[in-house]
Amino acid sequence: MADVNTRQKEIIYSSRTRAESTRFTEIQGARNSLAALLEKLPPELAEGPEAAVLRQFSGRKAWNLIQLIYRAKGYEGDSKDYEFSRLSMVDHWRAGYDDTVRTLRHPEVLERPRTADGVFIFDIAEHET
Repeated sequence: MADVNTRQKEIIYSSRTRAESTRFTEIQGARNSLAALLEKLPPELAEGPEAAVLRQFSGRKAWNLIQLIYRAKGYEGDSKDYEFSRLSMVDHWRAGYDDTVRTLRHPEVLERPRTADGVFIFDIAEHET
């Protein structure tokens, strides 16, 4: 049962991360569309108060979202989401540092996104074999 509980937590946390990334991308797409729409307005509408309110929510920005998803060690059990001993934290920090170093070996993480939504999502686990 402990293995089942551990796997359940892995799925829940991973799903949440993916869902937030997807939502972020959707919001950025909407912001870009809003910016494009505002640019097409005739001057009498573009200068109105409604456009001013909407303009603060628009903007064409580029985002490089780097996902460093913790990969559990074989010795960790279902307490890994609430066990914060010094030894565990040092292990987690080291894993994050190592993932960051490996990620920065991929020059594409620093390139400007070429997608319509302006978002590039990079997950080291998907780019290394």
